[in-house]
Amino acid sequence: MTGGQKYISQNAEGALLISIPKNVQVEQPIRVTIERQPGEPLEEDRHICIEMGESASACIILDDKIKEADEPTKTKQEILVTAGENSKLQLYEVEETHFEHERKSQITVNQKAYSNVTLLSLTLLSGHTENTTTVHLNGEGAETNLLGGVIADGHQHVENHTLIDHAVPNCQSNELYKYVLDQDAVGVFEGRILVQKGAQKSVSQETNANLVSTKTARMFTQPALEIYADDVKCNHGATVGQLDEKALFYMQQRGIPYDEARMLLKFAFVGEVLDQIPLEAFRERLRHLVEKRICGELPSCGACKLCK
Repeated sequence: MTGGQKYISQNAEGALLISIPKNVQVEQPIRVTIERQPGEPLEEDRHICIEMGESASACIILDDKIKEADEPTKTKQEILVTAGENSKLQLYEVEETHFEHERKSQITVNQKAYSNVTLLSLTLLSGHTENTTTVHLNGEGAETNLLGGVIADGHQHVENHTLIDHAVPNCQSNELYKYVLDQDAVGVFEGRILVQKGAQKSVSQETNANLVSTKTARMFTQPALEIYADDVKCNHGATVGQLDEKALFYMQQRGIPYDEARMLLKFAFVGEVLDQIPLEAFRERLRHLVEKRICGELPSCGACKLCK
């Protein structure tokens, strides 16, 4: 763990607790690296509680890593976030495990009035991942931003299920998930926006865009709006497509090799998600990791013994 250790503890139930008191502005990102080492238990249950006091702000980075693996592993994770009135939280979660890792993660966010929460889920390397994110906008003026990026190949299977619940008037949500699938990878996106009765003036935008590079990769997408108020601005959409052949041809005509051109287009596609991250240093770090992942150069990929 780096940065903000004084705000991190364990509660009586053994959950990791990150608590930012009222009016405290944490200047440096709080980074928590969860890294399984060889010889540790193959199955893990993980609980994380994040409490943001009134008018508090923080950036929290959760790195989920497995550097080396010689047999299948499992993780079950639960994250509970409470965002106090007028608080601001940036929560970035990066998964970099291995092809025989099974991961189930559930994030629940409860937001009070005028709170602002940004959540990023970036799956760089995994086996079978199921992420479920539920956000309850319980106070007027609350805003949430859900960002997701998935890079999958081989036989990887990555699911993201999201629910944003507009329970009161004058709240805003923005959601952007992008998948890049290669070889025999499978992607699933199920996003639901719920605008409850009386939640007038709700504003919501949900977008899922997917790049399927091969004929054997599969993408299943189901964005949905469920609206019970009549004065709202809500949109949703999904696209599934392949690499732009005209762009590939154009790049080759200018001396860029075919394989390199494909990687550049994939990187640019995911880049739209990374562009939404306000923390510049972390944004550039993720750009570097995404580039290496697309090129097959992540250290965790090289260390994995399961595919060799």
